[in-house]
Amino acid sequence: MERQAVIRDLSAEIETLARLHIQHGLHHTKGFANQKRNIEKLIQDNEVNLKKELDPLVLNLYRRYFG
Repeated sequence: MERQAVIRDLSAEIETLARLHIQHGLHHTKGFANQKRNIEKLIQDNEVNLKKELDPLVLNLYRRYFG
């Protein structure tokens, strides 16, 4: 997959995770936990350097849910 597409997909997944929590209050569901696992797998599989490749806003969201 093209690098920019990977970063775009990762950003969208992190933003979706935030929406599940903030807008829908679903942070205690299996779907939320699955979303977090999918994000971690995407980062590992594509060796994403979070600090260098993510937009600062998305990095802040990542830190909120994975920090």
